[in-house]
Amino acid sequence: MPVEAHTAKSALEKLGARHEVERVDAFFSEGCAEAKSGAEVGGLSRREVEVLHLVAQGLSNALIAERLFLSEHTVKRHVANILSKLKLPSRAAAAAHAARLGV
Repeated sequence: MPVEAHTAKSALEKLGARHEVERVDAFFSEGCAEAKSGAEVGGLSRREVEVLHLVAQGLSNALIAERLFLSEHTVKRHVANILSKLKLPSRAAAAAHAARLGV
């Protein structure tokens, strides 16, 4: 967990924001922070790799947006960029591609 995330988690714990602490723990335990580099996944940005990881888990744009603290529109744009960069026709194809790569 990056230092900034650890500091933020500590602050949330002090505030008693248990739900938010659980979200931080879930985010890092699912491997989003440890995702493969973009070079290993068709030149995707780090954020696009994170989004691809969550698409592969079957999350909707709305849930991905909530998980990554983004707008749903931003997630939609990331998904479109992922499909374009990887030359894939659908989210399902992107999820299968991610599974093959271990993202």
